[in-house]
Amino acid sequence: MIRFKKKGNKVILIFFSDLIRKIFKGDRIIRISKTVENISRKIAKQNKKKISILDFGCGSMEVSKKLKDKKYIDKIIGTDIFDYKYENQNIKYIQQNKLFKSKIKKFDLIISVDVLHHIGIDKSHKVLKKLSNISKYILIKDHFEFGFFSRHLLRFVDFYANYAYGVKIPKKYFNKVSWKNMLKKTNLKEIYRIENFQQHDGLFNLILNKKHHFISLLKR
Repeated sequence: MIRFKKKGNKVILIFFSDLIRKIFKGDRIIRISKTVENISRKIAKQNKKKISILDFGCGSMEVSKKLKDKKYIDKIIGTDIFDYKYENQNIKYIQQNKLFKSKIKKFDLIISVDVLHHIGIDKSHKVLKKLSNISKYILIKDHFEFGFFSRHLLRFVDFYANYAYGVKIPKKYFNKVSWKNMLKKTNLKEIYRIENFQQHDGLFNLILNKKHHFISLLKR
C-alpha cells in the first residue's frame, strides 16, 4: 500500500524507511507498474480503444503516475480514503466518498495494489462486488500466506512499510484456498494469475520472497 507523505514527528521515520528501501532495493513500484502496464495495454488492444482506469486505494498514486502518459490510456482516476490534491493532464485524485457520489460510473479497468488485505480478507468480496458494478475488469496485486511463520513475516513487513503512515496492520492474509473461496462470493471470474511475482530485488526479496506475491486479473 503506497501512502501519502506525512507531516510531524514521523517524517524522520519515513525518511529512513525510504532510504533503506533505496539502499537494499526495496522499491516495488517499477515491477508492479510494468506488469500493470502490460496487462492494461492488452485490455485496450482487445477493446480497440483507449481505456479508463480506476486506481482503487491508490495512496500517493505512484503506480498511476507511471501509466499516465501511455497512449492507450484515456484517463486515470485515483481514489483513497484520504483528503489529497492531485490533478495533471489525464490523471486526477477523487476521495472515495466523493467518487461513488460523482457522475463517474464506469471504467474499463480497476487496479488495486496491496489493498484487499488491509480491508480484510473476510470483507474483500463485498468490495469486489461493488467495484465489479463499475468495471468489467479488476486487476489485483496482493499477498499469499503459507502458515504461521509466513503470516507473521508478512505482518512484520507490513508494519515496517505502513506504521509511519498510520495504516492498520492485517491479522491474516489470503492463502490459495481463501482466495478461491472469496472469489466464489463475487460475480467475478479469475482469468489470469501471476504467482511467485518478484516485486523486490536484493535484501528485500530475501526477506519476503516472491512466493508471497501474486497478481490476479478478474473479469465480470
